[in-house]
Amino acid sequence: MIALFKSQIVQRLGTIKSVGALAAGNLLSSLLGAVAGLLVARFISPEVNGQFRLYTIPLMYLTFLHLGTFDGLYRQIPFYIGKNQPEQVNRMASSSGAWNWFVSVFVAFVFVCLALWCSLRGDWLGVAGWMAQAITCFSIFYGGYMGSTYRTLNNFVLLAKIQLVQAVIAFCLVLTVVFWGFYGLCLRSALPVLIAVIWFHCARPLKIDLRFDLSAFKDVIKVGAPLCFWGTLYSSIWTATEFALVLHFGGLKAVGLFSVAHIIRESFTVLPQAVHQVIMPRVVESFARHNGVGEYFKRTVWVTLGLGLLMLLLCLLGAAALKYFVPVFLPRYTDGIDLMQICLYFSIVQALQIPLNGLAATGDAWLWGRSILVGSIVFVAFIFLLGSVLSGALLVVVSSLCGRIGRTVFAYWDFHLLLRRENTNDLTPIIKATCQ
Repeated sequence: MIALFKSQIVQRLGTIKSVGALAAGNLLSSLLGAVAGLLVARFISPEVNGQFRLYTIPLMYLTFLHLGTFDGLYRQIPFYIGKNQPEQVNRMASSSGAWNWFVSVFVAFVFVCLALWCSLRGDWLGVAGWMAQAITCFSIFYGGYMGSTYRTLNNFVLLAKIQLVQAVIAFCLVLTVVFWGFYGLCLRSALPVLIAVIWFHCARPLKIDLRFDLSAFKDVIKVGAPLCFWGTLYSSIWTATEFALVLHFGGLKAVGLFSVAHIIRESFTVLPQAVHQVIMPRVVESFARHNGVGEYFKRTVWVTLGLGLLMLLLCLLGAAALKYFVPVFLPRYTDGIDLMQICLYFSIVQALQIPLNGLAATGDAWLWGRSILVGSIVFVAFIFLLGSVLSGALLVVVSSLCGRIGRTVFAYWDFHLLLRRENTNDLTPIIKATCQ
């Protein structure tokens, strides 16, 4: 009993250390990123900012090409660790890495072709924009694969260090935007991620050759592809759709205003995301060992409430500060103050979603994804419902926030039903499907 108690204490201290390392690194990285983004906004107009953002939209929609390998590894690696099957871990990681390297090269080739086409037309802004995306795609696919292995194998300290160095480099490259404008934006977006990917590869926790094994690949995407569909819909596709709708309803300037609001939104969600990243592998291991998520929920309910209240306080303070900060430091972006204030409250929704990791831990994609489908429908519905009250980017952001709230409420209902099934020992079908 004493040994078990000590083991639990060590495990919890390890979790706290991982959360602390990742959260501290991410918070500092986010702070640097937010400050750098605001400095960039001070020296360029919303129109130039919006023009650069247009080149990033296609890559957001293309992130699905990883076919769920990130989600599959994120779920299956801790699952097979819990089942004490390390050889399966290596096979899945090797196959997934080979696939994402191939996708990186293929997508980069497409963007390079677009850059060459722009050069023939004398469109040098297009050349710079597409070449930046050609480099960035290696971070999206191969870098995303490496990041999933770092998280699932608890290499959070090194992960945070790499992300911090990347943020420092991006901060220093603000000077290139001051002198070169749009071209500086392209360089600032491409160079830090390239350095980060190289470092990810050199320090990777799994020193394995990348070999495509169809059987192992199927094992990953069997779980990952459905989760990928819903996860991509809720992340990159959702964000790309926000930018596309902002462009449609508000024009190029509105895209530039929303770009700054998006930077602020991302910086405020760093702490909840860090907690999510650390907890997710542990809840999967717990599900594999104990065939349930009840204990996980008991451990996280108070963390969720506390984090939600903390984010609410930070949002109220941030909203008040923006009224004074933006007119003084970003006078060309004063039209976007309302956008920035609303974007703060996305972090509260993110914090309240921590228990919902239990839905993904089951490996049941429909259980995880149907709430996202509901949220997407709510997002679109509010575009029409609020169209007579709001307009432009504000209409899109408020509708998006309503969609995420709707997703969270519906997902909690699903989580409630999951706990009821667990209490009545009715999880056998889910567990069998996961282990097949």
